[in-house]
Amino acid sequence: MTQALADLFADAQSPQLVWDGEMAYAIYEVSPAPETLTVEFLNAINAPVQGLTLKVNGGVLDVNGTESPEMLLWRDTAPDTVVVRVKSEPGARTACKLWNIWRGSMSGVDVAQAWLGNAGMRIEQSGDGNQLLLRCSDGEGPVDFNNLEVRVTLA
Repeated sequence: MTQALADLFADAQSPQLVWDGEMAYAIYEVSPAPETLTVEFLNAINAPVQGLTLKVNGGVLDVNGTESPEMLLWRDTAPDTVVVRVKSEPGARTACKLWNIWRGSMSGVDVAQAWLGNAGMRIEQSGDGNQLLLRCSDGEGPVDFNNLEVRVTLA
């Protein structure tokens, strides 16, 4: 029996590892954080509901006037394209972390989940480093990096 990605990340004590000959990530850090991240949802399965978490240290994220150090963008409620502004604190070394999430129902209550089972991401970076293609596997069932595809443009 093959170990789940979450167990492999825990055993490695690292947010990244080589899986099936390619890098897989539990969390991906962009440092320093850009002033703007444009998140484009390209493809997602319907169930469980897929999403992306963005978290910044040393500042806040701003989406249409809503500010928080952490934003959860859900495929079923967010627009296809979301512009996220990073507002850094003066003198701070600001970094932004990204990871995939999914939402399911437990006893009739929606629950957001991450980093469980076979959750992970494959990330393709453009030649200039300004675009990331995140191909995400939620934690349910076997590894499937086609559960969610998101392009993140850094500016």
